[in-house]
Amino acid sequence: MNPAQQQIVDQYNQFLQQLGGQLQQLLQQATGGCQQLIAQNPTDPTALGNAIGAIDHQVRDLVRKASDSISPYYDRVCQGGPGEPGYSQLKRAQRYFDIWADETWERFEIAQYTEAHRAMWPYVQQAMQKPVACSRCGAPLQRATPHKSETINCGACRSANQVMPDAVTARYYSGMAHWYASGTAIEKKYAIRKFRAEWEDRRDAEHAAGQDRSDEPLERLKQREQMERDYWTTYAETKAKYDGGTPDDVKSLVEARMKQSFYDDMNMNDVWRAAHGQKSVIEQVSVPAHLRDVDEWGPINPQSPTALEDDLVHDQLLNEAMREPARYEQILKTLGYRDAQQRAMVHATFQRHYGDFLMSEQGIALMTKSAMRAMNERAKLAVAAGASSGLLDPIEGVSLAVYANLQAKQAGAKPEAFQQLLAQHQMDQAKWERVQKGWIDRMSKDTTGAVATEYSKAFMGAGQGQYGAAAQATAQAMGDGVVGAPAANAEPMTFEKYCEVSGAMSAWSKQGKDISAMLDKHFKMTAMDVSSVSMYWSQRMMQDMSMFEKQSQLTSQFEQRYLSMA
Repeated sequence: MNPAQQQIVDQYNQFLQQLGGQLQQLLQQATGGCQQLIAQNPTDPTALGNAIGAIDHQVRDLVRKASDSISPYYDRVCQGGPGEPGYSQLKRAQRYFDIWADETWERFEIAQYTEAHRAMWPYVQQAMQKPVACSRCGAPLQRATPHKSETINCGACRSANQVMPDAVTARYYSGMAHWYASGTAIEKKYAIRKFRAEWEDRRDAEHAAGQDRSDEPLERLKQREQMERDYWTTYAETKAKYDGGTPDDVKSLVEARMKQSFYDDMNMNDVWRAAHGQKSVIEQVSVPAHLRDVDEWGPINPQSPTALEDDLVHDQLLNEAMREPARYEQILKTLGYRDAQQRAMVHATFQRHYGDFLMSEQGIALMTKSAMRAMNERAKLAVAAGASSGLLDPIEGVSLAVYANLQAKQAGAKPEAFQQLLAQHQMDQAKWERVQKGWIDRMSKDTTGAVATEYSKAFMGAGQGQYGAAAQATAQAMGDGVVGAPAANAEPMTFEKYCEVSGAMSAWSKQGKDISAMLDKHFKMTAMDVSSVSMYWSQRMMQDMSMFEKQSQLTSQFEQRYLSMA
């Protein structure tokens, strides 16, 4: 790298330093505002959350400038000579800036929410010490867990009392454990980011020297596995300490997060696969040389009018599942394939016979249709697998459908009316909260999306809110396996209006405004209304992929309009 190119790299580093200074200045200024909001609203962090959301948008904009600017600097490097090693140095600078910016922002966010919960604690203590009287005879009740809902039988008249925690207590315990655990584990989280960046530095240096980028050795992958497990164990144990979790809760959370953050990636890593007796990714989908001209149709009838579409759907289902070997093998069997080699031969056969067609307008349309169908098939396979594995089994006798239905009705019901609804399903408030926690926990750890899919259908099927009919129709269509939404006569609002609502919400989020209040003021809508409309149009857009581009354009236009409003 010549002196002129080095000067350009130095200029990019100076640019990153300027962005870093702007980010630090932004957070320094924001700290005072956040502390003021905490002092003004010590029992409710909603205003703080809105402000942090607005600050986050500004931070992301600064970070985006770093990545958007690397290309012009690289162009200037290339004008002065060979692109390497200048490009590697530019990438390294951006890589560490991203890590630093993410860590700086996350530490700020954790600090603000931790301080908010500390400020809330005296009020929580007062709330938990308040005496509670029997609703029937007025005799004092003895609470065992004042931070949770309880059913307490009165010692005087023996009547059952539903006793719920005060609002400030509920808010405190809903978020405190996560933020305290995040603060405890953050050093380990970013140690992993830096460990991975070190290997990327080495690979870039090899490329700059004209060598092939080497694969990360198994020893480093195992070291990263241990670092990831140590991080998630620290997080889960701290969280369990503060929210009353059990060792089983810790174990299940760690395993779920390890799958998402590490093992899914490793199952696509050939070094890791070889060490665990698996074929490489390429070998998994390749046809041996002596069989490359052999037609193999497998479970697909080549005379069927949907044969090519079936192959495309199978391809997408299996490619998506490759990160999970056991699920991949299960889908192979479900679709009727003998093994991965037969599937590879079938796909190669279709590509050989229909490759030219797939490049045509009709072929592209068919691929779009197959993508929509694959999404639907993937959801059905996930639900079926979830049902057989027990993932969708009732919690304390309460099915996912009943839970989702009650969740939908809770928003519009008065407390007394909701208690009556619970009673109809043999639940009191304490049991409801255990069931609620159980389903939320399953949903958060379910990497297949089965729980979320069934929950969404049941929630929308409850038909609550002013757009409940559209939500019900969409849920029915999804339940029937229809690709896309029902007919246009179920349209809850125009597509343009939907984009306006989306653009307005994006603008309010950037401005740190209370989105629920603004929705009511401008559109007379609730969050549930937005969810119903969004589900409908999301499904409709799956029938016409061009609508996604139109949505992006309209939403952006409306966002700018609402940003310009006072």
